[in-house]
Amino acid sequence: MESEQTENFCWVLEKLKELFVKKDMCPQVILTDRDLALMKAIEVVFPNSINLLCRFHINKNVGAKCKQHVVNDLQKTIDTLWMEVVWASDEVEYGQRLHQLEQACVDYSGFINYVKDTWVESAHWKLKQMLGNSIGDMVKCWEAMNNNLRLQLGNIRASFQKSFYEVEHAHVSPFYGYLRGSVSRAALRRIAEELLRVDYVGTNRQICGCTLRTSYGLPCACELGRYRVGGIPIPIDAVHVHWRKLTMEVELEIGEDDGSEVDMTAAMDELWRRFRSLDVIGKRALRSRVCELAYPTMTTLCPPPEKIKTKGGVKKKGKKPADYDVYRDPSYHESYIEDVVNVESDGNCGFRVIASLHGYGEDGWSMVRRELGLELIDKDRSTLYDKLFSNRLSAVRESLMIESFGSQPPEKWMSLPDMGYLIANRYNVVLVCLGNPCITFFPMTSSHSPNVSIYCIGFVNQNHWVQVNMKEGFPLPPVTLDWKKFRSHIATTWMLGFAGRMQHWQLLTPVLA
Repeated sequence: MESEQTENFCWVLEKLKELFVKKDMCPQVILTDRDLALMKAIEVVFPNSINLLCRFHINKNVGAKCKQHVVNDLQKTIDTLWMEVVWASDEVEYGQRLHQLEQACVDYSGFINYVKDTWVESAHWKLKQMLGNSIGDMVKCWEAMNNNLRLQLGNIRASFQKSFYEVEHAHVSPFYGYLRGSVSRAALRRIAEELLRVDYVGTNRQICGCTLRTSYGLPCACELGRYRVGGIPIPIDAVHVHWRKLTMEVELEIGEDDGSEVDMTAAMDELWRRFRSLDVIGKRALRSRVCELAYPTMTTLCPPPEKIKTKGGVKKKGKKPADYDVYRDPSYHESYIEDVVNVESDGNCGFRVIASLHGYGEDGWSMVRRELGLELIDKDRSTLYDKLFSNRLSAVRESLMIESFGSQPPEKWMSLPDMGYLIANRYNVVLVCLGNPCITFFPMTSSHSPNVSIYCIGFVNQNHWVQVNMKEGFPLPPVTLDWKKFRSHIATTWMLGFAGRMQHWQLLTPVLA
């Protein structure tokens, strides 16, 4: 919105309220940042809803303010004390923790005054990351918001499927019998955490505080204590309907006046009229869009232009062909590669693979492009990239910038080793490329982590990237000379941590060469 004032927020919320299928079904809890105009508008439009502040934004802004006002030696201590305030279980503990924080910040009045008087000032972080700035035109803003919503919907649908079919070990108990497969796994985790409080809360409502019931609509410790004493499983009705809705579909209660709202006759007639008026190319495009809606489980992805050979070896002894790469070698493939996952061939395939591996979904490739562009201008690593890319810095930056979401020309394709360094640093992962040559990219400014994610990609047909799923403990190819030259001192621990797997690769080299 151009002006974030109370009356403008009221207008937006009224429009949102009109979208609810059931007019009396309003949200019981609304989560916002500390925008006073928005909070006042919520009181007007949704007077019966509880307005809670977003903990993520609170912590993010308090952490940033702490770095501004507090010396480095005390920042970690202050952060710990602040988190104890946030996670206080009742008002008494909250007051005690806040007093401890005030005592620790006695010399930092600017910080503690900010915490007590302001708490947080932020907006929706992920959407801001995609928008980049506040001066984009309507089309770019719409595309960014649309991509963000599509990613969220994909993640929500995936979580629904897991809630239906996957049971975590902590929820195997008959105590959760009525809830398994009918309630979100996120709700079950919160109930399991609350169950740990039953031992000292018992069934006492005053000691419990009932925070989980009032804030989340889930059974709190005293309720769970009563179910445990009675020897009965948690009833499904004890969980708010929000946590029981495991589908994106809306169940309509059809009445006399509801028919017009869901009738598609006029829309279908208009669609047919438009279809008949188009030329052949337009009809194909429209048919493709309709098929995406009619057959959501089908895909328009095409296989690679040439079939990847996964069986058999190179028949001739001696020197391998010029276009031969390790990824195609059967001695490596059959031993360590479990699966190859293809993505759409549109010039964004490399970024599609990284988006899929990082949990964004294949369609999140535009987010990966944007985040790598942000990585390139990160103030903490700008000097590193100036040295690493030298006079190619502008070319690397240009390769990440696109004008449309369609197919991309070769100069916009993901290229290694340049993108390898950015990916490893941005996401703090180990990136393994199987191609010609095979390369490992470690983060260049962080130390070794035993639980790091390893992303493995393959370059096939000299023009296409695919996702490669490897077996546990597979050998790692060598790093580049530039990585050794420009990495920080602490980054050396990556090679030490994976020394065994890199030595294993060297042992295989005579066979693969």
